[in-house]
This record gives sequence, structure tokens and C-alpha cells, in this order.
Amino acid sequence: MADFPFKEIILLILGAISTYLIWRVQYQKERIKTIESQLSDKKFKIYSDLLYLFFDLSKSNKTGDQMNEKELVNRVYDIKAGIFLYTSDEIFNKFTQWVTSLNDPKNAIDHFKIYFELMLLVRKDMGNIKTQLRIDDFMLFYMQNHEEYAKFKKMHGWQ
Repeated sequence: MADFPFKEIILLILGAISTYLIWRVQYQKERIKTIESQLSDKKFKIYSDLLYLFFDLSKSNKTGDQMNEKELVNRVYDIKAGIFLYTSDEIFNKFTQWVTSLNDPKNAIDHFKIYFELMLLVRKDMGNIKTQLRIDDFMLFYMQNHEEYAKFKKMHGWQ
């Protein structure tokens, strides 16, 4: 009994357990990366659909090619479903605030602010955590005219 290799057997068992645990941790890391990548892809589609909806509506107003109501409703509901499932509470709440502001005739212009606040949150969620953009930057990007934006701000009482 004195010649039985207890140390070697224990080392073999511990080595096997260690190898399994290392493999399991690596497997879990890969699964998490895959899930995060899939979530990021879903968010990207939702966010790009939200952005394209806004710009398609703006474009249709400028070109006179009105988007039909059925298409608009379908696109909004697709975005809503994605936001409901995949986004943070902050983005969910800001989207809800934006959509409800569209129905408020007293705030016919303020929905721009809310939309661009939503876009700031989206940029942060997509990796631009330290973004320095402000609402003014978005509005200037959208309007492409400093003087017109200054008039717009003054007319609507934006600070």
C-alpha cells in the first residue's frame, strides 16, 4: 500500500479538473461574446431604422413624395418592437417621450429636441460613450445653416 501513487493520482485528477474548468470558462466567454454581438447587431438595426425613418420623413417633406401611412405605421411598430426588447430603460423611456411628444400639438417643434436627445443616448449605447455632441450639433447637421438655426432657436425659445 505504501507504493500506491496517491500524489500522482491526485495531481492527475486536479489537472483534469483544472483543464475542464479552463475550457468551461473559455466556452462561456465565447458564448457571452456571441450573445453580445447578436444584441449589438439587433440594436444597430433598430437604431438605424429609427434614424432612417426620421430622415426619410424629412426627405419626403422636401421632395413632395409623401410616405404612405401604412408604411409609416409598419416602420414605427417594427422600431417599437425592437426598442421594447433590446434597448436600455433610458432609451426605452426617451423613445416613449419622443413618440408621445409627436401627438402633442403644443409641442409641435420640441419633439426635435427629444429626438436628438434620443440620438445622443443611441450614440452612447453604440460605443460613443464620450461623445461631445449637443442638440445644437444635431440641429445644425440637420438644418445645414447657422443663420436659419439661430432664427429657429429664437422663434421657438430654445436656449
